[in-house]
Amino acid sequence: MKNKATILPGLMLFASFVILMVCGLGFDFVFSKFPSLGIILIELLAFVPPTYCLYKSQDNEFKLNFRWEQHPEKLPTYFGFTVKFALAVSFLSFLANLLAYVVRGSNDMDVSAMITTSGAGNHYGFLSFLGIVIFSPIVEEIFVRGALFSSFERKAGTIISIVLSGACFAMLHGSLLNFIGPFIAGCAYAYLVYMFDSIWPAVLAHTINNCYYYIINYLIHLYSSFGIWKYFTIINGILFLLMLYLTLRSLENQIQSKNLRKMKPNPSTKWAAIRDCIVNPGFFIFISSFVIRIVLK
Repeated sequence: MKNKATILPGLMLFASFVILMVCGLGFDFVFSKFPSLGIILIELLAFVPPTYCLYKSQDNEFKLNFRWEQHPEKLPTYFGFTVKFALAVSFLSFLANLLAYVVRGSNDMDVSAMITTSGAGNHYGFLSFLGIVIFSPIVEEIFVRGALFSSFERKAGTIISIVLSGACFAMLHGSLLNFIGPFIAGCAYAYLVYMFDSIWPAVLAHTINNCYYYIINYLIHLYSSFGIWKYFTIINGILFLLMLYLTLRSLENQIQSKNLRKMKPNPSTKWAAIRDCIVNPGFFIFISSFVIRIVLK
């Protein structure tokens, strides 16, 4: 395939997006008796085949850096920072999505739906937890921050690649109201991948985020009738400020210890780099599908 370094990532994003949307439409019908198993199967279908296609398409001109290495010597450094950073990002992304719903004029029931439709729904248990909190972060990070981020990085440098990775991650969620939170989280996870030259800090951060939403989901179903929203929002804001402070302190230590990697510069001008990544048939189809989804929703 000619110029597959730019066309293939967009086509695989489109394939993943379509699988997620189609499976989402038929989820209640197909998996009504086994919703937790459905979550795992959908994640497998949506992210494993596209990742495999990108992996098998590598050649001398199209190489990806999945960053499988765990770097155990860096574990004491990245574990503490990643946990604090991931919690701060989780609180911030929740507040950002909440703000989007409030600006739209949503009521408490709509805001509750933002949470309950993003996770396990009414179903909790081992399979549900395994699918949402453990399995999803692994397969999603390997695809988005492993394959896609690496393909962007070859053409656009680090900063633009982080932003593009976050935007693609947000669009895969298929909703404007649930866009800002995933965008923030996606950029943060891409930064972790580059900072520690490993995909596993991003997997850890994504796991923490999904666990946070899983817990919120459970609390909403249990206590929504008691009007806990205003208290929950305040607590969430306080926890965000606390985690932000701890994250900045940890980042300061990283800077002083000279552990931070320098961002790779753009190989060309900023707009040329963006153009090379997204102005091609693959990304045009993916972005068009997202727009159509938003219009028809």
